[in-house]
Amino acid sequence: MKIFKCNSCDYVSVSSKYTCPQCRTGKLEAQEVSPIGTVFSFTDIHIAPAEFADIAPYTIALIQLDEANVKVTARMDDPVQIGDKADLDKMENGAYLYKKL
Repeated sequence: MKIFKCNSCDYVSVSSKYTCPQCRTGKLEAQEVSPIGTVFSFTDIHIAPAEFADIAPYTIALIQLDEANVKVTARMDDPVQIGDKADLDKMENGAYLYKKL
């Protein structure tokens, strides 16, 4: 998984930006890390926006990556609990789809 780390401070993001939003001077440099992480938080969506109504109910989880100080928002297909290990299954329409390990 690609993350972006500032070359001037400790800011890390899963999306690229022209300059670091934290220190405003550094450039974000791409870095590859393992997508494996731990469920930090989650919520079950029962009444979804119209474009996602066909997949409801579904779970959205915040995954703390093991190899970087960054959290990823992901859709989960399995029921999860805080502390569960998860891994990236695939990307779909720009969204991270994770599976429980």
